[in-house]
Amino acid sequence: MSRSYHVTRRALRGKTRQELDEMATDANSSLAQWAKKSAIKKAVRKERKSKKK
Repeated sequence: MSRSYHVTRRALRGKTRQELDEMATDANSSLAQWAKKSAIKKAVRKERKSKKK
């Protein structure tokens, strides 16, 4: 990963369902950043695993 993501699940802890729904529609929210981070981490893990074979 060339980019650093400083968003953790802790940033989402304690949020209400309404706040999370609002975050889901906002592209710059911490929820969206966490989703991007998770997708990139999954892709990197998959890539590394395929290189080992």
